[in-house]
Amino acid sequence: MSDTQPAGTPDPDRWSALADYHGLFAGGPPRRLTALAALPVPICRTGGSRLLLVLMLGWVPLALLTMLAPGVRTAAESFAHDFGAHARLAIAAPLLVLGYSVCASRLGLIAVHFLHSGLLDEEAETRFVSALAAIRARIDSLWAEGATVLIAYAAVGALYLGDASLFMQSAWQRGAGGAGLSLAGWWNLLVAMPLLVVLFLGWIWRIALWTHFLRIVAGLDLRLNAAHPDQAAGLGFLTQSVRAFAVLAMALGAVSAGRFAQVYAAGETTQYTNGLLIGGTVALSLLLFIGPLTVFSAPLMRCWRNGTMAYGALACELGRQFENRWFAPARKTGADILGEPDFSAAADLYGTVSNVYAMRFLPVDLRSVLMLLGAALLPFVPAMFLSLPLGVVLGELKGLLF
Repeated sequence: MSDTQPAGTPDPDRWSALADYHGLFAGGPPRRLTALAALPVPICRTGGSRLLLVLMLGWVPLALLTMLAPGVRTAAESFAHDFGAHARLAIAAPLLVLGYSVCASRLGLIAVHFLHSGLLDEEAETRFVSALAAIRARIDSLWAEGATVLIAYAAVGALYLGDASLFMQSAWQRGAGGAGLSLAGWWNLLVAMPLLVVLFLGWIWRIALWTHFLRIVAGLDLRLNAAHPDQAAGLGFLTQSVRAFAVLAMALGAVSAGRFAQVYAAGETTQYTNGLLIGGTVALSLLLFIGPLTVFSAPLMRCWRNGTMAYGALACELGRQFENRWFAPARKTGADILGEPDFSAAADLYGTVSNVYAMRFLPVDLRSVLMLLGAALLPFVPAMFLSLPLGVVLGELKGLLF
């Protein structure tokens, strides 16, 4: 801050330097694979071009190579009815890429907002800025880029070596005579599936760093306000992260819904199918996207305990004074009772105390949770219509209403 700048005024140079952190979580795997490969410039600079690249590497080659299969008609029909492959590569993968624009940028804005929120004192701000720099270094680590690729190919390779039949369940994946993999099957094994795993691992890495960042912030001496109207002591803005994660929840739901449609269409369902796929999607979404915010539960509980005692005592004192003034035996009620300031003061204070007692121990509101779960479960709607007879679907929907 310059010597001529008034005290308490934000330093323009400081805020301009921190503006770069708005894109804090937009980097990371696989955004810097071009740097890992020592290429001079990124291949795709815009979100639309990245979406197109993922489709051109994942789903489109499978469709084209299926046309080159010896039994092209059988392979084409098999590919058309492989709901799992379409859900993974034509829906989930693009959604994971879309998350860079929708979710990653929002996380960066939320992170920097801590500096504008008034929750940090000068010492805490210094530690906070250091934490931002450390997270940026880890996000942009080329080691992380390389590790995601190695882990992805190791996982896919282990699955293939452990049970190659997993990659030959559909006719379009099998070679001539059913022996080995077809061209489309090899592309799926060597390119499409590793690509999808890399995209998922990249988001697991970001979520891990997001959780680490929140844990650091939760450990600071935050200026929490128990009476804050957001009923989260001033941390209510963090619920925006849950809404931002909705696009990733939809990607998870698409993968599960694709499997849901596949097993129902093939008649391979078990008594655990719905619970594992639908319940598992809900549980995983809550764990990945709301779980990181639980690091603030302990500070919020401490704030609530202190707040209820302080504000509760204040409310009791006001109540006693109010009753002594208005319910004393010698008190005469005048005609201008509605103009008395005592009632307004009591109502204002009791409203504030109600906010304290209604404080949440998790900075998430119900609407955000419903939006997240709605996005996760939305892909199951078309999956039901694709894989089940219309009469069965309508019957199940009627059962929900009556």
